[in-house]
Amino acid sequence: MCSHRVPFTDPPLEEVKFSDFSRHNIHFSFLRLDKIHSELGGNKYYKLKQNIDHILTLGRPTVVSFGGAYSNHLRALAAAGKIYSFKTIGFVRGEIVRPLNPILKFCNENGMELQEISRENYRLKSSMNFIRKLRSELGEFYLLPEGGSNLKALKGCAEISRLIPNDTNYSLRYITLACGTGLTLSGIVVGATQLERTQAIGFSVLKAPGYLSREVEGYLSSISEEFCSNSLIPWRVEDEYHCGGYAKKTPELLEFIERFTQETSVPIEPTYTGKMLYGLSQLLDDGGVESNTQVIAIHTGGVYLNRQIF
Repeated sequence: MCSHRVPFTDPPLEEVKFSDFSRHNIHFSFLRLDKIHSELGGNKYYKLKQNIDHILTLGRPTVVSFGGAYSNHLRALAAAGKIYSFKTIGFVRGEIVRPLNPILKFCNENGMELQEISRENYRLKSSMNFIRKLRSELGEFYLLPEGGSNLKALKGCAEISRLIPNDTNYSLRYITLACGTGLTLSGIVVGATQLERTQAIGFSVLKAPGYLSREVEGYLSSISEEFCSNSLIPWRVEDEYHCGGYAKKTPELLEFIERFTQETSVPIEPTYTGKMLYGLSQLLDDGGVESNTQVIAIHTGGVYLNRQIF
């Protein structure tokens, strides 16, 4: 496995006290995926983990992928390319504006070749004709889909659940996380079959009601029986806490993040983990999550105010 080749740290499970949760008698813990590695951490590490293993067995071919101008996936892929010494090419949707934003600047500094791709062509990125044209221009390469979302990524994310101990002291436990594609949630559901009395809740960061639920259903239906030998844990996606859509912010969200950080000293960002915790607080107040239970939240890392926190 790739994890033994560089100094990655096992993510700690940390108990955290926060007034919004304590008043509901919630035993709250954070699985700190942001502490895995200084450059390649969060859930993006697990999405890339088995892909990296395969890339290394192939002799480190050039790796091609796609994303927007603020793609955390491209950032993580650039870091992986630097760490494991393989070339990366990132096709960026739309115009690449100079000077580069912090995400693309990091990609460039870590050796990723950045190429613009029109929004029209971006919609064709999965078509065989488009990929064939790319291969004629670039030569052979290893293709990673947008967001790194493939079967290897799903298997990698299944490993996250195996970091959570099976604790039967609670009548009910929740695993909560932010969702942008639904793949990490799918992996956690697949990997958590050994956990008793446990449910998973994904908090959508997109303004797209029902979309991520359908995506998760698709991922779960696509995996073979060997990954579903036991009953899957119950899961759901909450669509009401996106705060206006992807990367959108509200004063209430920012106030919540500031208060959470002040009380706990745990850094969180407003695009993913911040929205998940804000939604969890609202759900507790509204009765959508039972009191007197355990919540294990997945800290998926990210960048906050141009400052890396994973």
